[in-house]
Amino acid sequence: MIVPLVRIGFILSWLTACFIPQKTVKRFLPASTMSALLVMTTVFIGSHYNSWEVKGSTKTRIYNILSVILGPFSVGTLWIFRLTYGRFWLYLLINLLQNLIYAFPILTLLDKINFIKYVKFTRIHHLIASMSFALIIYGFQSFLERPLPRWLRLSKALK
Repeated sequence: MIVPLVRIGFILSWLTACFIPQKTVKRFLPASTMSALLVMTTVFIGSHYNSWEVKGSTKTRIYNILSVILGPFSVGTLWIFRLTYGRFWLYLLINLLQNLIYAFPILTLLDKINFIKYVKFTRIHHLIASMSFALIIYGFQSFLERPLPRWLRLSKALK
């Protein structure tokens, strides 16, 4: 009974996005999407190698994994970029703190309620993967925000 409540809570984390200006959400949504794709790829690879165990039927496992990826990970990415983008060291520090909180107390709780259990994938692996993803998506967002070269700008070419 508690697993569906946790799943709903994860999805309800999107309600906090109401406090982020719409322009900011549009600005950082590609980085959030990239983050979700990276985590989803890790989940597919890790599932193949039995890196973690998710209890329940196939449908339940998919719901559990998607609720984490599309819930707190995606919203958390938006919030972290909203609060820290442009200050790289603060961005890394906040990501490290958030990943430490997830890797230790939250994963312990999720293991106790049979939501997810790491088998071959340790918490240190989680920290390394998460911090690597943080660097990748920061670089991705930086790439998206750099100005276009003059020869690619349509407004100049159409005049």
